[in-house]
Amino acid sequence: MISVKSIKALLPGFLMLVFACKKADNSIPAMQMNDMPLKGGDSWSYAVTNFPATQTDTAVFQIANAISVFGGTITYYTTTSIKGVVVDSGNINSGTPSVSYKGDNGVQTFAGSGLFDEWVLTFPISAQSSWSASGGTVKVIAASANIAVGGNSYKNVYTLLRTVTTPGGMVNDTMLIAPGIGIIKYDGFPLVSYHLQ
Repeated sequence: MISVKSIKALLPGFLMLVFACKKADNSIPAMQMNDMPLKGGDSWSYAVTNFPATQTDTAVFQIANAISVFGGTITYYTTTSIKGVVVDSGNINSGTPSVSYKGDNGVQTFAGSGLFDEWVLTFPISAQSSWSASGGTVKVIAASANIAVGGNSYKNVYTLLRTVTTPGGMVNDTMLIAPGIGIIKYDGFPLVSYHLQ
């Protein structure tokens, strides 16, 4: 039997543990689709590491141009380059209420190839959001008023977890997004700089 003295001794540690567990900040405003910058010429540079983590480089993800397609959906053509060499191309489809990423390579075979491939963002995004996408699910696992990534501070950041079923089992990857900037971190690849039109 547990004594009152034992409970009193354990109570401070238990309370510290409970208060240390931080939930998503519900005061963060929902991220709307128009908070996601998507214009021809926009670019984001990420620190990437190749497999098996032997070389770190900078991958530049750029929207080359945009054309309007069916029913208000806009397709943006993208390139990803390292040291000026295009390592992947693809497109972003933007239509109410979602944005989807698709790389032409389809599989990340080297640093920077296949960035954000098969990700779908469904708006508005709030602390309780979750949705089905690309053979799996995406859910918000954190919402933070301020967060530092790559030495830079960002506001109203959402951390997303995508779980996808593959022939080899369940695969998880994460993405951090900030309004007005876009993707600030993807699976350990932090944003180092960006240029918006």
